[in-house]
Amino acid sequence: MNPDALIATSTLPSPVELIAEHDHADRLTFPTGGVLFRRGEMVKSVYALEQGLVELSAPLDGRLRYSRGEMFFFEDLARQRLHHSREARALTPISVVRLPRNTFLELIHRHPTMVISLLERQHARLREQRLDACHYY
Repeated sequence: MNPDALIATSTLPSPVELIAEHDHADRLTFPTGGVLFRRGEMVKSVYALEQGLVELSAPLDGRLRYSRGEMFFFEDLARQRLHHSREARALTPISVVRLPRNTFLELIHRHPTMVISLLERQHARLREQRLDACHYY
């Protein structure tokens, strides 16, 4: 394979940038402690965090934290869940961009390299979790 034929994802717009630029995107702010959505609510959107820190939690599933420049809740879309499996709460004042589920799926079809960026971040998150888990053994 010709290495020049590979696409460098770092030169492309990030998923957060693509979402933020979309006409159907809503910019929202939440204070510390604000709830973006609750476990069991219908999955209607994906979220891109522009500022602050968000925690997603579920009773038996632990907690995940997201910071500036990260997207969250595309996992439930990928699994085709109809309801959120976690609650999302602002740990600091936050600014997020919300994009409707169907619009996000259309965006992926127009920008397939966006999936590569999402997979890269998910892989990095899993690697971090594995390294953190080593400290408990």
